[in-house]
Amino acid sequence: MKLATLTGSALLFAALLPLAGCDKPEEAEAETEQKEEIPNIKVGLPPPPNFDDARAPKQWEDGSYSIFGLRSDIDERVKEGDNGTEIEIKGWVQEIYVPPECAEDDPFCDLGKQPHFWITDKEDTKGKKRAMMVVNYAFKIQDYEADMWKDAPQIALEIGKQYKFKGKFKRFSDTGFAHDSGLLEFVAVWQTDPEAGTEGWVYPPGAPWHPTAVAAMEEQQRELAEKAAAALDKKKAG
Repeated sequence: MKLATLTGSALLFAALLPLAGCDKPEEAEAETEQKEEIPNIKVGLPPPPNFDDARAPKQWEDGSYSIFGLRSDIDERVKEGDNGTEIEIKGWVQEIYVPPECAEDDPFCDLGKQPHFWITDKEDTKGKKRAMMVVNYAFKIQDYEADMWKDAPQIALEIGKQYKFKGKFKRFSDTGFAHDSGLLEFVAVWQTDPEAGTEGWVYPPGAPWHPTAVAAMEEQQRELAEKAAAALDKKKAG
């Protein structure tokens, strides 16, 4: 009986072997069909950014600097500015700072910062990363100086327009402004007056370097020198 049972089990196992072996080709065929059905998906990636688009020539055709040009050799240019060297730079006015309006009787109102504006190498530049701050372009005129400056041309700037400026490239201005990437201490702007048919450098009225202020200072020094000389002659004669 035991022999018959073993023989029957062996025959049953042998009969099942072909059936198990027949499943493998069918599974392989099914896997092949599944692989063939996977669609070929193409991933559309944006083109890499062109970093040269953010750059400008170091100097424009007229010889004036760009912001990129000044900052590409910042240590040398800042050294020149600290020593009083004036440079010319061309840029688009991106933003003009407007101080908050304060009532005269409001002691808690923020009086704001001194006048300044921002320029860029390109018209459509956004943000302040590649912009440059320009300071000291406007001064408050005292009442006793009103007659001196009433006929002086005013600084006229518009956002979105390109101008050529004259100034000193520094990291720290004489009036307390500071910027790691450098700023421009304003000296003058090249302006054209179509109605008058004139063009040239326009300096901020009230600035100590304005030609009118310089002439007034020289005249005052001349008068003081003449008085000192007259007093000395009088003393010698006495």
